[in-house]
Amino acid sequence: MRQLSIFLCLFVLIAVPTAAQQQNSDIVAKVSRIEKAAVAMQDALPRPLDVGSDVQLGDIVSTGKDARLELTFTDGTTVQLGERAQFSVVEFVLEQNGGNAVMRLMKGAFSMTSGSMMQLADASMVVETDTATIGIRGTTFWGGTLENDFEVALLDGKGVYVETKAGIVELDTVGEGTAISGKGATPTAPSPWSPEKLQRAGATVAFSN
Repeated sequence: MRQLSIFLCLFVLIAVPTAAQQQNSDIVAKVSRIEKAAVAMQDALPRPLDVGSDVQLGDIVSTGKDARLELTFTDGTTVQLGERAQFSVVEFVLEQNGGNAVMRLMKGAFSMTSGSMMQLADASMVVETDTATIGIRGTTFWGGTLENDFEVALLDGKGVYVETKAGIVELDTVGEGTAISGKGATPTAPSPWSPEKLQRAGATVAFSN
């Protein structure tokens, strides 16, 4: 009987993943830089974030007043969030020949540089917002509100598309941007942003040091 009990205990330890093992399978990014306060929320439980903290699928990451946060994903993709932002990772699957990533910006401004996933032939990466979906094609871009409209600007790389139910535009020239006046509105035709406007956009997510 004692031998049977030992066997059953060993079977449970081998066959059933621990809570830590299950949790690790959902880790998609780590905090690489932080300024002031940020938290991750899941299942109504907040976790204060610091450099090295894990970010899991389904986390709602929020930044405080004057805060900045940088996340580095498992494929090298980086996301920088400005103050009072809310951001979540809905899906992030990296495979040998491709992958799929779906992220969501609920509030605030962000910039993003795609990593190795978007260098693969069969890969898709999008950021959803309340007003538009941004499709990434190996690039660095910014998204947020500077005046009244939600806007997107291409900062480097191949390009992005910005899509709503009313239409779609391609940003394939560095320094160009588009604006969406509201949910369901058509994105404006791409147009060059002035250096001053690009600087203002960058300042919303820039760290102080």
